[in-house]
Amino acid sequence: MSNTSRFLQFSKPFIEGAKSVFETMVFTDLQPQKPTVKNDSISMGDISAIMGLSGDFKTPDSSYKFRGMMVISFPTETYCKIASSMLMEDYSEYCAEIGDVGAEISNIITGNAKRSLKDLGYEIEMSTPSTINGKDHKIKYPDNTVVVVIPMTSKLGDFYLELCYHDR
Repeated sequence: MSNTSRFLQFSKPFIEGAKSVFETMVFTDLQPQKPTVKNDSISMGDISAIMGLSGDFKTPDSSYKFRGMMVISFPTETYCKIASSMLMEDYSEYCAEIGDVGAEISNIITGNAKRSLKDLGYEIEMSTPSTINGKDHKIKYPDNTVVVVIPMTSKLGDFYLELCYHDR
């Protein structure tokens, strides 16, 4: 299996995990759009939740170390609507009360994906999620990774799921 095939296999549980989390916790459906390759490190949104990933991919014939990252990048308006729906409060601007919402969503999506990926031979270690707030902030992706952006649409607004993966 090629690195590209493993990346595609690796990505699907994150997309399914995001759909599940948004349906059950944010009470909205997600529609993933056409993925594209990202060519810079500038965030797609104003608020980004970041989760580093590493581990081993094992098959009966071989074992590969990998590293990657999942980023969910939200425009402020979308982030506030998602936080409002999830916390059942009304937020119209970013504040400390909702600062961890993106990180919590990232943690749950990655936890769901981790369970699915285990069945495919992945042993994953997750970093503690972090959040960056600010227009045009930069994200430090792991070296030698290709970043794929999957735009997501919902009734609460659009946002971006970014995934990168690299075998070592």
